[in-house]
Amino acid sequence: MIHWKLLPLETGNFFNMESPFGKLLGIEPLDHKPGHVKMRIPFTENLLQSLGRVHGGVLFSLADHASGWAAYTTLSQEERCATLEMKINYIAAVHNEDCIAEAKVVHKGRTSIVVESEIRTSEGRLVAKTLATFIVLVS
Repeated sequence: MIHWKLLPLETGNFFNMESPFGKLLGIEPLDHKPGHVKMRIPFTENLLQSLGRVHGGVLFSLADHASGWAAYTTLSQEERCATLEMKINYIAAVHNEDCIAEAKVVHKGRTSIVVESEIRTSEGRLVAKTLATFIVLVS
């Protein structure tokens, strides 16, 4: 597992994986390389909705977090990005398992980045897929 810290990227950026919201949810970075990030959210009962399943917003947040970092790994030192839109397909419920999001950049253009992700349980069961578009901002 990667610990929360600054990680150097080939683009010259540093991958600051520390995020207050990510820490609140318990998101843990597992792996990264340019255009690809893998993150886990360990199961806790605090993530459940009233029917005893992991809340869909938790899965969405995990995917958004991983997708944003995957997009970030492709940026130059002068660029930043922000989520412009994101769509999720929920495939299966999660009851008491850790979830892992794997996000991959499928297109990086001058003004936008498209990222797809899959969320699986720690046993490999597919529970959701996302597609996100990020706007590229130049500072």
